[in-house]
Amino acid sequence: MFKVLVPRTISHTGTDYLTKKGCELILSAPKSGDDPVFEQCHAILTGPTRKFRYDKPLLDRCKNLKVISSFSAGVDYIDTVYAEKLGIQVTNSGNANSNAVAEHTIFFMLACAKNHDIMSEAVKKSDFSIRKDVFNIELSGLTLGLIGFGNIGKLVAKKAAMGFDMKVIVYDHHLTPDNAPAGVTPVSSPEEVYQNADFISLHVPFTEKNRHMIAREQLDMMKPSAVLINVSRGGLIQEDDLVQAVIDKKIKGAALDVFETEPLPADSALLKYSNIIVSPHCAANTREALDRMELFAAMDIYRVLNGERPEFPVNHPSFL
Repeated sequence: MFKVLVPRTISHTGTDYLTKKGCELILSAPKSGDDPVFEQCHAILTGPTRKFRYDKPLLDRCKNLKVISSFSAGVDYIDTVYAEKLGIQVTNSGNANSNAVAEHTIFFMLACAKNHDIMSEAVKKSDFSIRKDVFNIELSGLTLGLIGFGNIGKLVAKKAAMGFDMKVIVYDHHLTPDNAPAGVTPVSSPEEVYQNADFISLHVPFTEKNRHMIAREQLDMMKPSAVLINVSRGGLIQEDDLVQAVIDKKIKGAALDVFETEPLPADSALLKYSNIIVSPHCAANTREALDRMELFAAMDIYRVLNGERPEFPVNHPSFL
């Protein structure tokens, strides 16, 4: 019987599936990578944790481990390269949360265009006069610029172009005029996005190479009317530079679901400005998406343990 470590769950779909398939679940939340439970398991069904990383010392102790399946799309908490060397398959949940995150991106654009936070707070204070002083804008005809065109980026582009009649420009080295979908214009550099877009939305995985890919230099390229959106990973943006750009009115504002430090500290400067909209890393947290995420991750565990290729591989160990 295969033993599957489940440090945390986000639904019941994955655990129910593995139980029905005859797996033994170890429902344990290790406090560190030294926990002996890692030596027992054949598979791990998990998501991002702040307690430890699945790094070389931890992976070296996992003598029976065949697969780590992440129910999140991001796997930056796992050393996927070293796992591959050890013959450990790493998978993620693929496109399970793509629609949820894409909808959250659209929500952010609407909230900024309609000054939602400012208007809502004014009404709660019985101030209807704000409608004479603050004016909203329409998304129709504005330019959305995407950095990255994976599952989420493609859905955002489709919803923006077809649903709101926006112009969509995209920087992604895989995208060309020949393979771009209708309504999407590829550009040859990220700078073209920064300089021309009214909304700039990041849809790339986080790596050390793209840490702070948005900093003062990039912010200085943007329009004074531009809004920066991040639903990917907090480390992509130099937050101090972003705050200063908002203060200096280099850009209109930002909408952030992810941050370099989570939970966001109560004294964070990001919380001080009404034109910086924030949410608590919840873009993927729809009931439907969470059910899909855990189920997709669990199904790949069962595939790998039975010698089949996973649906959503992140690395490519040679044992399959």
